[in-house]
Amino acid sequence: MDAPSLETLRQQIDKIDGELHGLIRQRASLVGQIAAAKTAGGLAMRPGREAQILRRRLATHDGVFPVAAVYRMWREMISAFALMQTKNLRIAVCRPADQPGYWDVARDHFGCQIPMVAYESPAQVLAEVRASPATIGVVPAPIEADTAAWWPLLASGEPTLPNVVARLPFLVMPNARARDISALMLARIEPEESGDDRALLVLQAPSGISRNRIAGALAKAGLPAFTSALDQIAGGMHHYLLEVPGVIADGDERLRSVEKALELDRGSIAAIGAYAVPANARP
Repeated sequence: MDAPSLETLRQQIDKIDGELHGLIRQRASLVGQIAAAKTAGGLAMRPGREAQILRRRLATHDGVFPVAAVYRMWREMISAFALMQTKNLRIAVCRPADQPGYWDVARDHFGCQIPMVAYESPAQVLAEVRASPATIGVVPAPIEADTAAWWPLLASGEPTLPNVVARLPFLVMPNARARDISALMLARIEPEESGDDRALLVLQAPSGISRNRIAGALAKAGLPAFTSALDQIAGGMHHYLLEVPGVIADGDERLRSVEKALELDRGSIAAIGAYAVPANARP
């Protein structure tokens, strides 16, 4: 049997292209129906569900087509559909002049359609997110060497404060300029479970508390053990950023149990969000 001619193969590709485009238009129509059925406005993003969708695509992909390209295709669609549903959606990116890689991380996640604006500091990004519920923030993930930590600000309980809702990059791109950086996404929505998550808790106390004592208080309250803990001192208070498995709401009564176990008469513990564990971090 003769092999198909180049023209026949190209015609088959053209047919598939038309079918793919038709399916994308069909998906856009369904997204439009979902948007019309919603009774409340707000930010049309669900980072937990997005992580589930992307994990399925990455887990089921095979063949020679690059997995990173599959990921990019879905990320572009997810972001474009979010833009369809949220007026004035934009991304505020903390991208200091000497750290351009954070712009790349944000662009790879949100694609080419959503407007992005660069800011020099996390405080500026946080102010922009607080000023508009349609603005999403991208800030450097906290590290021990931070001299002006932004994350204690999220624990004050003020109504316009955002939550941490994602960690970027979810999948490192092959041509990424900076492979050793990580960012957190801030938004004025509640975090949701993806099936493999990390919650962020901020513990504030007037004096230092040992890691062992914190671990004991978490266990006594029935919370999982922390996987990491950072310590910052600001305004005469010790601030601990704890990362624990799962998603924990700020109203979780177990947090009050931690306060009692640590006898925090002048301190507190608050949940400031959660993120889906990135695909690169999964076994």
